Amino acid sequence: MKLQNIGITTVGGALVVAALIGASPARAQSQPAAQTLSASASDSGAVPVAYAPPVAKTTLRQKVKTLITKLTPERIKRDIEYRKASALFPDFCKHWEQDLQERQANNLSKLEFVPREGFETATYTGYGKIAACESHQSKDGYSIGKLTYEEYTYYLSGKSEDEARHAVPKTINDLRTTEIFRWDKDKWFY
Repeated sequence: MKLQNIGITTVGGALVVAALIGASPARAQSQPAAQTLSASASDSGAVPVAYAPPVAKTTLRQKVKTLITKLTPERIKRDIEYRKASALFPDFCKHWEQDLQERQANNLSKLEFVPREGFETATYTGYGKIAACESHQSKDGYSIGKLTYEEYTYYLSGKSEDEARHAVPKTINDLRTTEIFRWDKDKWFY
């Protein structure tokens, strides 16, 4: 109940501030000054400066609507969640990297060798370190995590399985992988 009262009070205050900004004398005077400046520049015979295309003006109604959207109780809740989620995401990335290394070790332990041209060969998937670990907030305020790493396909070859297991793996494929995660019920989901 208190959160709703705070939200309503905040929205009301935001409307008043937005109205004051829209009706301020400085805002009203800024347009004629710009017109005077461009008129005096063309009258003086100076080479006109390249003008930027006109920017679509945001109406006061659009500004107030955007402000109200950002100050709803649900949005305030999502902002608080995002602060917590973004603080915890680097630890989540470290854990994910450990999981990838464990998966690689598991892949190595389950190699299936195939005879090929007199050699025993096998492939397995390996993983690089986490290259990027970022958290973002969606337009609607939801917490989103994104991490990026390299995924490799390795090839092993030797005259026997034992020799192949101890051979230096050759990279035959390299894939940059980006995974997206969501924050829900106080933790990161995948």
